Amino acid sequence: MKTTLAGTTLAAVGGLLIAALAPPAAAQAGTAAHVPCAGPHGGAAGLVAAIRAANRRGGGVIELTPGCTYRLTAPDNSQPMIGGNGLPVVTSRITIEGNCATISRSRTSKAPFRIVEVAGPKGDLTLRDLTLTGGAAPFGGGIFNDEGAVTLDHSLVTRNTGQMGGGGIASGIGPDHPNDIGPIGTLTLDHSDVTDNSALPTGGGGGILNRAGTLSAYQSRVSGNHAGNGGGIASGPGNGGVAGNSILKLKYTQVNDNTAVNAQGGPGAGGIANGGSAALFATEVDGNRAPGGLGGGIVNHGKMTIDNSRVVGNSAPTDATGHQGGGGGILNADLGTPGSPIPDSGVLTISNSQISRNSASGNGGGIFNNLPGQLPAALTLDHSRVTGNAADTGGGIFNFGGPVSLKHTVVRDNRPDNCRPAGSVPRCVG
Repeated sequence: MKTTLAGTTLAAVGGLLIAALAPPAAAQAGTAAHVPCAGPHGGAAGLVAAIRAANRRGGGVIELTPGCTYRLTAPDNSQPMIGGNGLPVVTSRITIEGNCATISRSRTSKAPFRIVEVAGPKGDLTLRDLTLTGGAAPFGGGIFNDEGAVTLDHSLVTRNTGQMGGGGIASGIGPDHPNDIGPIGTLTLDHSDVTDNSALPTGGGGGILNRAGTLSAYQSRVSGNHAGNGGGIASGPGNGGVAGNSILKLKYTQVNDNTAVNAQGGPGAGGIANGGSAALFATEVDGNRAPGGLGGGIVNHGKMTIDNSRVVGNSAPTDATGHQGGGGGILNADLGTPGSPIPDSGVLTISNSQISRNSASGNGGGIFNNLPGQLPAALTLDHSRVTGNAADTGGGIFNFGGPVSLKHTVVRDNRPDNCRPAGSVPRCVG
């Protein structure tokens, strides 16, 4: 067994715990520019100056003071449609060694602005042992990765707001490049958390918006975020699925306790909304909610595989206006129509996984497959379990006419029934 805590690798060998300090990134990359917590070359002004200098040099390593909070009081720069940034736009390869420091937008600031923007193609930012908080912008409240590369290593993005989407992080293609076709831009989370961020009820991706980019998360957590669609993560081509693509890869990761706040009878996706290519491995999608919407845990209208994972305890209850929810665990839907098909839309394969204890006030406590008026969505379950879910109809699986295949899969102990309409799911009884 092996785990990593703040640069220290812990390996279990023969029952003994052996710690080996990894060489600091600063030592690997040469001399780091140290930013004091205060003083003439420290604080927020010192950090701004350090990033500008690193951009001029073509990149570098910036080391922050352990435990310090660098408070940004005003935007350093601003762009139409994108909004302001507290730090200079990153246009080179920069690593910030946080040493458990925090970069925050000051509560006394009258102007809304995000913490940092990364501009491709050369912008490449790595944040290590760092917290970003308090940012507010139209797009990407904490971080906006505009077709560049961002890596979070043992870091936290929390309590930021992105009105249009990406409360914590927006990555891929921004509103300033509407005609670009992805996947462009990469976002990598390694042992990092994106928590308690929000987008407006009309926005997507309360925690993370991956718009025609590539998002990979390993042993990370996306939790407690809110948005109109994709409370935790929204990943898609950003143009209705007609062209381009997005890629989402989650491994040993938790997406839990997120909320889609304004579904009003449509797709909600409390945890994850996927309109591109997605692969979940050894991942937990638990405790997410979509009141009055479809897909309490997951909405897939792209191509998704779920392997060795759990979709447990998600819900789609009736909202305050009386809209019923459906697909407490998962909604799988092809958004194409006979006259306008969308390639690889509504293709969901679940293997070696558990869909349990999810609930909906309407149809499909565990899984809701296919939407009326759309092309049929394809659902395959292999060596999996759909148990203990509850709904008004189709406690386990509600299938609105799409092809469903059960291979070595158990669907039982769902309330008030396992599969509906009767006969719509071959080999499912009751």
